[in-house]
Amino acid sequence: MGQYFRPILGDAFGLNCKVFDRSVDGEYTFAKLLEHSWWKNSFVNAFSEFLYNEPSRVAWVGDYADEPDDFDFPNCSAFYVPYYGEVWGDSVSAVGVSSTDFTLDDKFLVNYDTKEYIDLNEYKANSIDKHGWCIHPLPLITAVGNDRGGGDFHEGNTGFENVGIWAWQLISIEDKPPDDFSKIDIRFIEIR
Repeated sequence: MGQYFRPILGDAFGLNCKVFDRSVDGEYTFAKLLEHSWWKNSFVNAFSEFLYNEPSRVAWVGDYADEPDDFDFPNCSAFYVPYYGEVWGDSVSAVGVSSTDFTLDDKFLVNYDTKEYIDLNEYKANSIDKHGWCIHPLPLITAVGNDRGGGDFHEGNTGFENVGIWAWQLISIEDKPPDDFSKIDIRFIEIR
């Protein structure tokens, strides 16, 4: 069966969390990881705008991410870490987003916990597959529970080992990276 994903967004301390249902202007966006994790996807771009010059904690949580160690995040300095029920529990009030013209062009994805960044122009140039598609890096690099269902980013795809390495870390999208941070070269390409 396919696994559905929802992102959760929290402040620098891991508090004031919001869970998102992937809807844009009230319209449903497909839930499987590789159904919505594409460059210029309307939901992912609108969600990304919340991170523009606003460092926040992000995890893209699958509904199969219910193993005991799924929420043991490395390199995470948050005081509070969410748990499965906060994203997928019966009483969760997930919210949608409004459409936006925000894009990742000429931007940097910055991780304040690891002091790293990704040049998003370089990422896009190096991550376009043979069909002309490019995976948006944010859902994959923050994914929790990947590779447990249909529609996930499976082993054998380029960048599989980097899925989830920034989950629940302090991330923002910036016009330029901090001077003392290190650039990392990551790409996610689905082999089809």
